Amino acid sequence: MTTHDMPPASILAVTSEVPWPLTSGGRLRTYHLLRQLAQVHRVTLVVPIAGAAATAGDALRAAGIDLRVVACGMGGPVRQGTAALSALLRSEPYVMYRRHRHQAVARALPRVASDVAADVLYFDHLDGFAYPDVPGTAVVGDLHNVYSMLLARTAAEERRPIWRPYLAREARLLARAEAAAANRARLLFSVSAQEQRHFAALGSARVEIVPNGVDCAAYANLPVGRRGAPVVMFLGALSWAPNATAAEFLAHDVLPQLRTHVPGVVLRIVGRDPGPRILRLADDPAIDIAGSVPDVMPYLRESTVLAVPLGAGGGTRLKILEAFAAGIPVVSTPIGCEGIDAVDGEHLVVAELPEFTEAIARVLREPERAARMAAAARRLVEQHYDWTAIGRRAARAIAEIVPAPRVS
Repeated sequence: MTTHDMPPASILAVTSEVPWPLTSGGRLRTYHLLRQLAQVHRVTLVVPIAGAAATAGDALRAAGIDLRVVACGMGGPVRQGTAALSALLRSEPYVMYRRHRHQAVARALPRVASDVAADVLYFDHLDGFAYPDVPGTAVVGDLHNVYSMLLARTAAEERRPIWRPYLAREARLLARAEAAAANRARLLFSVSAQEQRHFAALGSARVEIVPNGVDCAAYANLPVGRRGAPVVMFLGALSWAPNATAAEFLAHDVLPQLRTHVPGVVLRIVGRDPGPRILRLADDPAIDIAGSVPDVMPYLRESTVLAVPLGAGGGTRLKILEAFAAGIPVVSTPIGCEGIDAVDGEHLVVAELPEFTEAIARVLREPERAARMAAAARRLVEQHYDWTAIGRRAARAIAEIVPAPRVS
């Protein structure tokens, strides 16, 4: 079935935040996948939003997405603390059922579904399954991660012992929520074959691999061959503990050793919400904390290598796909590049943490080898990870579960 043969379905999507600006991996996936689905189907997006917040409606409408905002009181620390306690007492995962459940959204969904004659109720992220089904619609879920695995790994890496039991408990509760979602949905999207097997084993009727992607055309004209001092770049939201731990590892463990191999090397840390510990790293003149930036492309343009020393995580890292598209060599731990069909030594360098410094040093010392890997990685994303092809795959899967309209 080609996209021209697909009868357009009416998709009612719900997510927990407006996917704009494109400042996080989750927003990138949500925006690009819905944008591609809107090339074939009719897409309406319901989002809970505080009354005074910007909606980015123009950007989404330009992408073919009909944005419907539902005014919700997001609440401050007191309300969030109360929600966390309530989730604890009710044995519900806090991140899913208390932080993202809004009664105003639950009330709005049937009304909007009727307005747009929805065929599909599309839950973006696992937390969407906190809302009830809408009669007459097929449930589709886009699961960006195996959250139970992510939390279990985070618990194992957590440096504060007092938090480990709580995170492990959240992981168990999320595993239960994932099983319930797998059995509710007519169709699930997973980002990798490993995660497809996980959700299929939970009893899901159908799981399609819809990997993370990148807009290859947007990166096509980035210059190749950086000059000046070599720059090791770290990219990721610094409010997420594994990312903060990885950034500190680069600053404390990698950079001092790297200086002995590569004089003048600079570590640049890019990502929103850097905490005090991360900000203090800038006391070292060889460390630049860029923090939150509206566009990562200028920083990729100035980088020599992307470092991904993650010890925990899930899904697939869009930051690696962006570096591939930009022609930037990548050094990653096995967990950091999990789910991406890239080959160690051909598309990137894979190294465990004890060997990470030497792996980066070798990339910096051997620019011709690094350039060959970067070129191969660019071909890989063009062939397998461009959002256009990924979106067609998702659109086809949805068309196959929606009954064809009856001819009168």
